[in-house]
Amino acid sequence: MNKLVATLATTTVLFAGTTFYFWQKLESRDVTIATVQDRSEAATAAKSNRPPSAASSASTSMVPAGKTGTTVDSSTVAAAVSSAKGGSAADASREMMLPFAKDFLRQYDDPSQRATLIKAARAGVESQYSRLKGRLKLDSATFGQLVDLIVEEQLEQQANYDRCVVNPACDTSKVITQPRDRSSEYLAMLGTDGYAQFTAFRSALPEWQSVVQLRGRLAEENSLKDGDAERLLSALSAERERYVTETNQAGANLRAWGNGTGMIWYSGSGGVEEQLASAEQYSERMRQRAASILTGEQLRAFVQLQEEMLANLTSYLRSQSGRPG
Repeated sequence: MNKLVATLATTTVLFAGTTFYFWQKLESRDVTIATVQDRSEAATAAKSNRPPSAASSASTSMVPAGKTGTTVDSSTVAAAVSSAKGGSAADASREMMLPFAKDFLRQYDDPSQRATLIKAARAGVESQYSRLKGRLKLDSATFGQLVDLIVEEQLEQQANYDRCVVNPACDTSKVITQPRDRSSEYLAMLGTDGYAQFTAFRSALPEWQSVVQLRGRLAEENSLKDGDAERLLSALSAERERYVTETNQAGANLRAWGNGTGMIWYSGSGGVEEQLASAEQYSERMRQRAASILTGEQLRAFVQLQEEMLANLTSYLRSQSGRPG
């Protein structure tokens, strides 16, 4: 697995795995995690077992199919991802993450309870990777083995991060969350061509979130056809790869942030304003690529998604720096 795919897989898997777990713990409590702007209230609400007053849309691609009634926003997950990528939110997010981390590890370390975590994660992974099953023409048994391996990887990665969260001496901004290398197992299962398609599919999951969200917001008369959706996915993924390569070559500290409707990549170098300027440049590149494929109405909806992500990222970064949003 090359550096780019490994980075994307690490971020995406941690994001997905954490969301699965938050969904599992909050689903039975009718609790809604608030948006980034209201993250302080969300932390207080979580401690008192009462729902925060504000909510945002969940990422349908990350929540197990068939579960409704609970919105699992990724503002808390974003803190984990940013911290794992070397962000400045480690200390601020630890207190909020601590009870979830302890409870996750309690179940993960108990073989009799780990089955509950696996069941919740499997439902989401099966839904998320169903397109790949058809693309690779996998039979049910092989697809089941693939799902098992992905789930095992996700849970291990989540455990790696949570063990750092519960250890006050561990710096969550520097913890290595990458699980053991399973590339040989994937390769043996899928073959050379299948493995290449798998890594490409996995690396494009953040862009697929954006495409799914976009299609969900469009009225029937402006719907995005399957072919155009695939073209958009390919264009956005290609542009992201170019941006990541350019940023790495420039020696900048690359970061990623997601809010359930996609992911924004940006340079972590400099202060908040410099980071936001980098994020805006990345978003503009995504818009330019989308403009070559989408109609006017479709593009307006896509731009709105980008604006929402930037607004949430702005509030998040400024809240971590102590500045008002």
